[in-house]
Amino acid sequence: MEAEPYVVVVGGMNMDIFGMPNRKLIPRDSNIGEIGLAVGGVGQNIAQNLAHLRVPTYLITVYGDDMNGEVMKRECAKNNIHLDYAEQEKGERSSGYMYITDESGDMLVGINDMKICENITPEFLQKRLAFMNNAELVMIDANLSAEAIEWLGENLTVPIFADPVSVNKGERIKPILSKIDTLKPNKMEAELLTGIKIKDNSDVELAAKELIELGVKNVFISLGADGILAADKDEAVHVGTLTTDIVNANGAGDCSTATITWCRYRGITDLKEICLNTQAAASIALESEKSVPDITPEQIDEKLETAKTLN
Repeated sequence: MEAEPYVVVVGGMNMDIFGMPNRKLIPRDSNIGEIGLAVGGVGQNIAQNLAHLRVPTYLITVYGDDMNGEVMKRECAKNNIHLDYAEQEKGERSSGYMYITDESGDMLVGINDMKICENITPEFLQKRLAFMNNAELVMIDANLSAEAIEWLGENLTVPIFADPVSVNKGERIKPILSKIDTLKPNKMEAELLTGIKIKDNSDVELAAKELIELGVKNVFISLGADGILAADKDEAVHVGTLTTDIVNANGAGDCSTATITWCRYRGITDLKEICLNTQAAASIALESEKSVPDITPEQIDEKLETAKTLN
């Protein structure tokens, strides 16, 4: 019997600690609010969203044998994320991420402790190369070292999808831009990767075209409240946001990246259709209290139908 097609995500998995004040945050003071604990990390979040969207998903990552590592392993099993090719490192502290949001759920500051990701080396990846090259595609996040990212660019033969993660880490993607099939930066990351200062949507299109010139086949630039701009060598498409009551803005980016990947897994290549699906998914994420919403394909279809009715 033929094996079911699958997607591989290579990246970080953290234990997230987050705090949200009940009202406008007062700096350098104790603020009344809510504190939560959840399994996160860009790679894990993308993998979890993909699993919710019923894509067979393998997360290649490292995590410690501490309490947080055990919790993360259990949560991945619960969420149908396969860790068959991940590694639990003995005597290592699991990756952690702590962040504070404002009263609307938008992140104000974050601190990450991801030293364990340094163990994802070319040697580590070499052992998993055959499995990765049998996937439909491989999604990588820039929590990996520059060396690991460059090695993946040189050795993967399947389409590479990439998320720059942040301005600080996005620089690691630069050497493999010509090897990337699909890239999903935000405006600041697009500025970093192209050197083009983005002041308005025309600048966004210039940045997208520059990324295409640098060898990226498909670019999706997240514009926050202004929606998303997608481009390939033939066209550029802008799709606005869907009307949303924002509860938590922290998970929308990873949900969008996963949805772009999900569309490709299903064989959808039309840029506008991908963008519409992505904005529907982002809307669902923004309305959820969780960093990874309990999203389903049916919810995306329903959100798109509702948007058509309102328009």
